[in-house]
Amino acid sequence: MTPASWSPHHGLDPTPPQARDWLEQELHGSDYQSSGLSSVIGWVFEQVGRLVSGFGNLAGASPVLIVLLALVVLALLVWVLPRVRRDSHAAGPHGPVLEDLTITARVYRDLAAQAWREERYDDAVLDSFRAIAKDMGERSLLDDAPGSTAHEASLALVPRFPDHAARLALAADLFDAVRYGHRPATADQAGEVQCLDAELVATRPVLTAQPIQDLPV
Repeated sequence: MTPASWSPHHGLDPTPPQARDWLEQELHGSDYQSSGLSSVIGWVFEQVGRLVSGFGNLAGASPVLIVLLALVVLALLVWVLPRVRRDSHAAGPHGPVLEDLTITARVYRDLAAQAWREERYDDAVLDSFRAIAKDMGERSLLDDAPGSTAHEASLALVPRFPDHAARLALAADLFDAVRYGHRPATADQAGEVQCLDAELVATRPVLTAQPIQDLPV
């Protein structure tokens, strides 16, 4: 392959195959591997790849046409790819519900109640759900409470509280929407998570039955 040339006037001047290879390597980097953006990446690569490939067949084309194609490629590289990179980082995995393992469930409930009285409904939602996760960990009903995300915690609690499955899922969705989606919570939503916490405290969990073959003879 012919090496890319460089000059003070034109800078780095790769051949069309080299430009296409460089673009492919960039688009397939780890920063652009978000599943939600795969269709956008594929479209960008397809369009830019076609344009770059076309440069090799433009020897007799109008210089104006070549400049326009170059501007299109530049616009895609400057405008689309940085957006893909930012969105890819923003769509990273959610962190654990419990960020401070020294705080007890009772303290989380007090914090949630105080936040609700002060109309800080976002904090009320977060601390109420943290109270649920911490309480379940303290009661040995949630095995990995310190490392669980909101949805992992809600799914793990469904077998213990099957009648509350839908509300646990909604509370987890709300936690993620507030914590990671920066969506404001309402007073009703904050009150619902607080009520769910209170009900789970007062509800007897379903214990997993021991298989018959494991019972002592």
